[in-house]
This record gives sequence, C-alpha cells and structure tokens, in this order.
Amino acid sequence: MSTSRVVSVAEVKRQMRKAKAAATRQRMLDAAYELFATQGFRATTMDHIAERGGVAVQTLYFTFRTKDDLLQAVQDRAVLGDGEPVPPAMQPWFAAMMGARSISESVRHFSDGVGAIDARVAPLIPAMHEVAADPAGIVWRESEHLRRDGFVHVVAQWKIKAALRTGLDDSKAVDLLLALAGPEIYRQLVIDARWTHREHADWLTGAILSELFGRRR
Repeated sequence: MSTSRVVSVAEVKRQMRKAKAAATRQRMLDAAYELFATQGFRATTMDHIAERGGVAVQTLYFTFRTKDDLLQAVQDRAVLGDGEPVPPAMQPWFAAMMGARSISESVRHFSDGVGAIDARVAPLIPAMHEVAADPAGIVWRESEHLRRDGFVHVVAQWKIKAALRTGLDDSKAVDLLLALAGPEIYRQLVIDARWTHREHADWLTGAILSELFGRRR
C-alpha cells in the first residue's frame, strides 16, 4: 500500500514537472511569435525573446538550441495549432471537407480550415521573406513544399466530386490553389485591407469554385 502511494505521488510530481515545462515552452513560443511578427527575424534576439517570455536565455537555448530552430518551432505551431500538434490532414475541417457530398460544401470547409491556418501564419510572412536567402529560409521553403503536397491530394479528392474547368489540368489547379489559399493573400486582404476573416473565407470559396471548377456558388 505504501509502495503504491509512493508511486502515485512520484507520478503526480512527474506530471506537474511536465505541465510546467510545457507552459514554459508555450510562453517562449508566444514571445518569439509576437516579436518575429512585429520586429522581424534579424532584429529579434534570443535575449529579447527570453525577456518577453519571462525565462532565462539559457532556458531558451536549452529548449530550442538556435534561433533558426526556434523559428521552425514557431512556424510549426502556426500551422499545426496549439496543444498537441495535429497535421492539417487530421484536423476536423479536413474530415468535413472530405466527407462533404457537394463540391461547394467541400470547398467551404476547405476555406474555413485553411483560413484558420493562414490567420496564424500570415503575421510571420515578413519575417519569413526577410530570411528567404538565409539558412533559416529553409523553414518557409519546406513549409511551402508540404503545402503543395497537401494541395495535390486535395485537388485529387475534389476531382471525385466535380470535374475541373475545361482546359485546366491537375498541376495548374494546384498552382492556382496555392496562390488563392496562401497566407500572403490572407495577409493582404485581412491584415492590410482590413477584411474580416469571414469575408476572406467567402471570397476564397467563390474564387476556388470559379477558377478551378468554372462554377458559381
């Protein structure tokens, strides 16, 4: 009985340490995201991030090793969301998109889901462009490579529901989808032009249906 109690207490302490470490990591990522988005990548130092996150700079380096690695972690969280990382293809909106009967309904779910990701990624666009030619630029290039791979699958599934518009092949359909559903356009419309998130989703739905399928809503 006493052994069971000792094990239980040890497990509680382990879980508490794990939760504390996760909360600390979250604060560091929040601080890095905010500073990268507002000051840029180069102007933001690890000291700045540690101070904003309320941690020792040694803790920041111990957790992420380099600023490039930290940028990768910030980008990953922007795409996958908070908490346990969930790839877009395993998020609820993707299942709803796949299960939709009509192409219009499927595209609507896509626009809502991708729009939520774009909303998190768009503030980082200037920082990503800033380091495009640097080693840190691989973070953005790899992200775009994964996005293309995902959109290839999306277009293939959409073709089961509806034919692409006349003269449009699969490759160009993916090209169009990458441009229309990219965080750059989200930033231009929502952050710069002050569209609402809903207005962007409505526009994106109509643009995809028109450009890829030659349809109106």
